[in-house]
Amino acid sequence: MIESVDDHVVRRVGGWSEHPDEVASYADPSASPADAPRLLTVLDAQLQSRHLDLAARWLQQRGEGFYTIASAGHESNAAVATALRPTDPALLHYRSGGFYAARAGQVPGSTPVRDVLAGLAAATSDPISGGRHKVFGNRALAVLPQTSTIGSHLPRAVGLAFSLGRAAALGLSTGWPEDAVVVTSFGDASANHSTTVGALNAAAYCTTRGVPVPLLLVCEDNGLGISVPTPPGWLEQALARWPGIDRVAVDGTRPADLLHRAEAAVRTVREERRPVLLHLRTVRFLGHAGSDVELGYRSRTEVLRDYERDPLLATAATLVRLGALAPGQVLERYEKARTQVLAEAGRFAGAPRLPDASAV
Repeated sequence: MIESVDDHVVRRVGGWSEHPDEVASYADPSASPADAPRLLTVLDAQLQSRHLDLAARWLQQRGEGFYTIASAGHESNAAVATALRPTDPALLHYRSGGFYAARAGQVPGSTPVRDVLAGLAAATSDPISGGRHKVFGNRALAVLPQTSTIGSHLPRAVGLAFSLGRAAALGLSTGWPEDAVVVTSFGDASANHSTTVGALNAAAYCTTRGVPVPLLLVCEDNGLGISVPTPPGWLEQALARWPGIDRVAVDGTRPADLLHRAEAAVRTVREERRPVLLHLRTVRFLGHAGSDVELGYRSRTEVLRDYERDPLLATAATLVRLGALAPGQVLERYEKARTQVLAEAGRFAGAPRLPDASAV
């Protein structure tokens, strides 16, 4: 048996007061006290996203939830959101829950927990799909809704980035700020699909021709395509071959370094109007989806090794090392997020849903 990722977080953080050496093993050594305020923002977004994933399983067990593909292990993407503005259009991968939570935190009055839960429950109150499908989308957050399977949203992201530059050249208004950048995220397995390859090729070709393409590409690399491991070194070579697109390697277990590298990448895209690709190392918890039997294709050792690379623990430990939080305060935040998410999830029992295919 393997303890749940939820139990692992609680047990690990609960032991940090007696074992400060464990804090150092998780913490980002490059972090400085000046990073603490932004890391607190990142941590709160990560906690919200993690508990939404746990709530998805809770709803499923009660017959009230129908979508269980999780962002757990990918929550380092919250740091990417903090490097951007809430007016930068975003087309997100289905594991970008941390990004969505952090983006919502930049816009007062947002209700990200309720909105995501409505999608998980296929409720007609879902403000973006009306109960048709769970996607990340919200007009007020400049998050454009779309299905992100096998990188199918990347051509749209490239087209939007191209359009921003083209509209500026023609003196046309787009509704976006003049210096807006487009951000899109995708998985490592999607990098092999023709839609992704075509989008990257188009972005590289336009850039080589001197055409503005203000696009931040974020490859969230957990090393797995459902149940198939990505070959070592394959993605580095595949993503480095596009002329005109800088590749920046970042690690989700180094949150302060990720913050700074993401900010530098966004600055390049915004000022030079050309694409940059963040190759973000992540892990994947809770399997591919709720129906997945992960131990059927991964060893216990592999799963436990990923537990030690939990981005949530990395951010929390970094804040403890900086003296911004005590271990007990981390647990208080963790359990507060759980209480808030589950209280909202309970309101979706018997939520109105589309009655039949014709309603869809």
